[in-house]
Amino acid sequence: MKILKTGLSLVLLGAGIAAVPSQLASAAEQAAPVAGESLVQRLKGEAQGKVQLSTEPATGKVGFARAARNGDLLPTVQATSATGAAAKATAYLDRYAAAFGAPAGQLRESGVVADPLGWTVTYTQQYDGLPVFGAALKATVDKEGDLTAVTGYVAPNLRLGTTPRLAKADAARRAVATVRVNQTGDGRADLRGLKAVATELTVYRTGAIRGVEGENVLAYVVEVANATKSLRDKVFVDATTGKLLNRYSLVHGNLERELYEAFVDDNGTPDDESDDKVGGLDEPIWTEGDPFPGGLDADQQSLVDGTGESYWFFKNTFGRDSYDGKGAVMRTVNNDPRIQCPNANWNGSTTNYCTDVTSDDTVAHEWGHAYTEYTSGLIYQWQPGAMNEAFSDIWGETVDISNSRGNQTPAPQRADGLCSSFTGAIPVLTITAPEDIARECITGGTLGELDEPVSGEVAAPTDAVEEGGTATDGCSTYDDVAVVAGKIVLVDRGLCTFVEKAQNAKSAGAIGVIIGNREDAPVSFSDADTTLPPTVSIGLTDREAIRAAIGAGETVEVEIVDGAGERFESYRWLSGEGDAAFGGAIRDMWNPTCYGDPGKVTDAEYKCSTDDSGGVHSNSGVVNHTYALLVDGGTSNDVTVPGIGLDKAANIFWRAQSTKLGPTSDFADLAEGLAASCTELVGKPINTVSVAENATPTPAEPVTTTDCAAVDAAAQATELATPPTQCNFKPLLAKGAPSTCGKGTSSKVIWGDDFSKGLKKWKKSERVVFKGGSGIDWRATSKAPGRRGNKVAYDPSGDVGQCTNGEGDKSSANAITSPGIKLQAGLKRRLQFRHYVATETGYDGGNVKIKVNGKKWKVIPAKAYVFNAPNTTLTTAAEENTNPLAGEEGFSGTDGGIVAGSWGTSVVDLGKVGAKKGDKVKIRFELGRDGCGGIDGWYVDDVKVVVCRDKKKGGKARRETAEVR
Repeated sequence: MKILKTGLSLVLLGAGIAAVPSQLASAAEQAAPVAGESLVQRLKGEAQGKVQLSTEPATGKVGFARAARNGDLLPTVQATSATGAAAKATAYLDRYAAAFGAPAGQLRESGVVADPLGWTVTYTQQYDGLPVFGAALKATVDKEGDLTAVTGYVAPNLRLGTTPRLAKADAARRAVATVRVNQTGDGRADLRGLKAVATELTVYRTGAIRGVEGENVLAYVVEVANATKSLRDKVFVDATTGKLLNRYSLVHGNLERELYEAFVDDNGTPDDESDDKVGGLDEPIWTEGDPFPGGLDADQQSLVDGTGESYWFFKNTFGRDSYDGKGAVMRTVNNDPRIQCPNANWNGSTTNYCTDVTSDDTVAHEWGHAYTEYTSGLIYQWQPGAMNEAFSDIWGETVDISNSRGNQTPAPQRADGLCSSFTGAIPVLTITAPEDIARECITGGTLGELDEPVSGEVAAPTDAVEEGGTATDGCSTYDDVAVVAGKIVLVDRGLCTFVEKAQNAKSAGAIGVIIGNREDAPVSFSDADTTLPPTVSIGLTDREAIRAAIGAGETVEVEIVDGAGERFESYRWLSGEGDAAFGGAIRDMWNPTCYGDPGKVTDAEYKCSTDDSGGVHSNSGVVNHTYALLVDGGTSNDVTVPGIGLDKAANIFWRAQSTKLGPTSDFADLAEGLAASCTELVGKPINTVSVAENATPTPAEPVTTTDCAAVDAAAQATELATPPTQCNFKPLLAKGAPSTCGKGTSSKVIWGDDFSKGLKKWKKSERVVFKGGSGIDWRATSKAPGRRGNKVAYDPSGDVGQCTNGEGDKSSANAITSPGIKLQAGLKRRLQFRHYVATETGYDGGNVKIKVNGKKWKVIPAKAYVFNAPNTTLTTAAEENTNPLAGEEGFSGTDGGIVAGSWGTSVVDLGKVGAKKGDKVKIRFELGRDGCGGIDGWYVDDVKVVVCRDKKKGGKARRETAEVR
């Protein structure tokens, strides 16, 4: 849609947009700004009734504007039809789009959806003809013509070129290579037929999905999939540098695992797909209208029934015709060999199931992912992904409660704060010795029985290293069983399944198993095999504390107990409890902490790590708990929530999902969306929840203002609007650098370079590890993140190389060296520079070296830094890092929680490296990389050598000229 302004009148061009010019002219006249009045003040002043605003954490701009009950954000414009609703929403955004972060000219109407209450108008953002990824605003207009809410996220301050340096085909190849080389999870992915199925040039804002401030980047969005769609990833590639910006999976499963495997024919060999009909599927064994059950087995019957119940639930209750709203065929795949069982998933075209993973709530859960993809489109990472997962749990359990099939009994409403007696053990692991590391560790799920406490000494044995594994992964049988027998074994996550690790330990006589995760949060798991020894998971920090103590010769003792306490006999709000392959439920929506998941944002169980796409399966517990509380009522977090019943809660949550949330919405947006949706539904007709085939929708009791108070209370109890500050995500380089010299001093730059003239002042050098290998030179670039237009020094360390350990290998270090700089008199002498780091953590990284009076080059150690010292020691060569800088202190990694960096200033006290008045020094910036893999590299700018002087004595000091040789 294009908006043309002529004087005070507006002409709206675009599909479905029309308005009476005189109406809009009058509205524009009434909206004329008052001197000194801000845009937000105008927005509030023009509305009828009170306006509630909230900001988007990623941008600081308005993310949600809603009118109080019977209010109207734009009362001067009338709307009585879909066309009028679009015109009214457009008129509003023409005035106030800037408050949301983008000019109105960047917004394009993408559709108007009618529902019994009115219309939802959706706008996407475009910049210079390109879509802005994840950017969308939704405007809600009710049947009375009131504009009740505008919500969403748009990328602000778009000022970037839109001509890519990287060709589309090259971006696709890089994306495919990234997926091929960097598989995630513990399984082995099926990579046959892996290719880029779609590549689109977009504007991408880093950090938007996680809800943090980011940068606008020209990027390709590449969808990569294998032949069977068991692997389907979105990969974001910088269109200027070719660097990986982000990646997440589009295959949504109801378990915390990644699922891959190919179709096979009757002989057990790969299917040649010559007779495939749809998405890799052969002829259906049952279609609509065939006799039922007609020879189908129990799993197949359950899939047909469950898919039908899912369809009729959304149709009867909300009036939606299939997941796309247009009657799409709902295809399911039983006993799918692409899945690492037991599991189930939605892959974008079909829902897919293992044997004995076909219960009613699981089938509705997977179809829930489809409905989410076609409504809010919540991105499957961080809080948006946790909401995506939670909506599937919510709809799955709502169907389970509503039907008469597969219901586990008893199922009364549960008492506050109690776990179900049908819930597995809730492991509590306490380190009891040595005293200096004694603590209670947060754990994930458990395998095996935990009827009685298990305590004993921890053993950390090594085993044979298998391909791709480590000596501590527990995936091989133990040669020396005496090291393991009678003890609790500590192993690392990876290579093989959790069950295999537990079985190997059991065979050696272990009484328990601890699986240490790769991140600070533990990983969750469960299994039906009660013959296994009690097996729990802990996070990386706790794992390393135990390993360090054992490595120092200390005896580490732990106790593992079931921490559930009193239990309540009910299956209500358990997810997946009817799937025999799971051996029990996989999540608890009433009390998520019973499964190691958070029930509110500040719970210790809230996952802050990058595991599981930012904790999507675990952190979904916050939203699940909100829904369960709202339905049944109860007291949680010292907040009493009146129960409003299934009908009202389902309608409120659906309206929020379908009309108030966008791809990057977070928990705070959900809190606002639920409140706005409830307000809009007050006194309006809603339907009862029903899964009955071809049922006539039955009116439910209308929503009241009292119900909306309950919605607010539920959001308060689970802290939806509270940011997860406990995660303490921080940039690699701290902000707020102090003055170079400190209080009471003056500074004089005796040598410096801002790289405006390139690298003319610097000498390049290179070291390679393998004969025939090569490095990557430093260069001057004007397209650094956050510094576009200003030249900086840059050495790439992206996803290049093939780990060949020979010709073509990229294991190398490249450096730029300054000329000699003679240091002058003063209180102190300091080196200052600005830089940006985004490298493969531990393996790629850089440091600053100094040569004093022609002596040997030395790494400037962290203790010599006044601000922003090197953050790590690069992984050593003994740990198979082929970076020439391995073992040296350096800058490595990215900002917390994202695959990008940000600019910061580092300051070095040259006196702490032995450089004094009269010495001649040279400065060297050196970046090293291993032979393959990477993210971006190291950017350096504004390098200065400064002399600090006493202000009182230095005021009349003679001017001195730096000597540069």
